[in-house]
Amino acid sequence: MLRWTEKETGEKLVDVVGSLNEQAQKLYQQEVATASYSDVKPTLDNFDQIGLAIEEVEKAIHSTPGHEGRYMRSMVNAFRYFARSLQGDKVGYDELLLNIQELPSTLITDDSISAMKERVEKGLKDFGYTGTLREMGEAWRKDTLIEPEVVTTVAEKFMERSKHGTLERVIGLPEEDGIDSIKSIRNVFWSGYSKYTGNYRGNLTFNIDRPWSEPILAQIMTHEAYPGHQAFYCRWDYLFKQGKLPLEASYYLINSPTNALFEGGPETALHFLGWDVLEEETPGVSLESKKQYILARDYLDLQRMYQTNACYMYNLGHSSKEEVLDYMMNQGSMNSVEAGNSFTFFSDPIQRTYYPAYYYGRWMVGLAYDATPVEKRQDYFKILYDTPHTTVTFIDAISHLIGTEFVPFVVRPEKVEK
Repeated sequence: MLRWTEKETGEKLVDVVGSLNEQAQKLYQQEVATASYSDVKPTLDNFDQIGLAIEEVEKAIHSTPGHEGRYMRSMVNAFRYFARSLQGDKVGYDELLLNIQELPSTLITDDSISAMKERVEKGLKDFGYTGTLREMGEAWRKDTLIEPEVVTTVAEKFMERSKHGTLERVIGLPEEDGIDSIKSIRNVFWSGYSKYTGNYRGNLTFNIDRPWSEPILAQIMTHEAYPGHQAFYCRWDYLFKQGKLPLEASYYLINSPTNALFEGGPETALHFLGWDVLEEETPGVSLESKKQYILARDYLDLQRMYQTNACYMYNLGHSSKEEVLDYMMNQGSMNSVEAGNSFTFFSDPIQRTYYPAYYYGRWMVGLAYDATPVEKRQDYFKILYDTPHTTVTFIDAISHLIGTEFVPFVVRPEKVEK
C-alpha cells in the first residue's frame, strides 16, 4: 500500500473522512464519503473526537514537503471547516467556500453571461429557430425531446459509445469495469446520479421529472458514466489496488478541495471524447449531432451561470428564495421544475457548499484541457485522473504543464493555511 505519512497518521486521516460521513448521515441522512477504497473504518463517535483527530493529523503533516504536504494540509483544513458547517457554526458562506473547496464566491459578471447568451442564441438561430431566447430554447428542447419511458434506453446507447471513446482517447480501465443498472427516478432534485458500488462496478439513475432532450442527455450521460464519474471512481479504485494511489487520498468526500476536479472532469467529459469538436473524426457521431452537442453545452453553461449566481445570492444573504427562483426563471429562462430543483440543491445544508464545484470545475478543467497542446493530452489526463489534486494544486500543475500561468478564475483562490 502506498502511504504519504506514518501508518497511524494516514489511517487517522481516513478515519476522519469516514466519521464525518457518519455524522452527515446521522444529522442530514446524506452520504458524503461516496467512495472509500481502503479497509479503514470510522471510529470517531462525535465532533469533539473528530476535532482532536484533525489536530493530531495537522501536527503530523505540518512539515510534510512538496505536493503531498500541500494536498493533505488543504484537505485537513477543509475537514475542519466542513465539520463546523455540519454542526451549524456561524461561518460566512464565502469563508466556507474558500476553505472547503478553495473557490471564490464572487457573482458571475453580466458580461460573461451576455457572451454565453449570444452563443446560445446564435446556436439556436443556426438551427432555424426564431423568437426570444426562451421561445427558441423551448422549441429546440421540444424538437429533441426524449419521452420519459425511453430515457434509460437512450442512455444505454450513449454509454456504449462513450466507454469505447474513453478507452481510446482518455484513460484505461480494468476489464471488470462496468455499469450494472441504469434506472429512472422521480421526486429528487438532481438530474443524474452515479453510484459506485465497489469492485469497479456502478449504477446510474436519471430523474425523469425533468424534461430530457437528446443532446442534453448526451452531456449528462457522459458526465455520470464515461469518461465521467464512473470512470473516475473505477480508475481510483484500480490505482489504489495497484499501489499507485496513496491511502491518504483513497476516498472521495463531498465538501473538500477535490470537488471542482471531480465535477469539472465529468462536466467536460463529452469534450474529452471530441463529440463537440467539428474538425475531429469521431466514429458514430455525425457532424449534425456535434452541432447539437455544442448547443447543448452552451445551453447548460448558460443555465449554470444563472444557477450559480442564484446560489451565491441566496447563501450570501442577498436574496430570498422567491427572488432567486424569479431570477432563474425570468432572467435565466429556466422552467419551474429546473429552477425548483436547483434551489433545493443549493439551499441544502450540505450541498450548498458543494454546488459551486459544477460551475467552477467546468471552467477550470475545460479551460485547462483546451490550453494543453494535443501532444501533452495524456500528461493532462494523468494530472486529472491519476494524481490527487486540490483546486490550487491543479491550477499550479496545469501552469507547469503548459509553461505559462494558468488563470481559470478572475480571483485566484488561496485558502488560509493553518
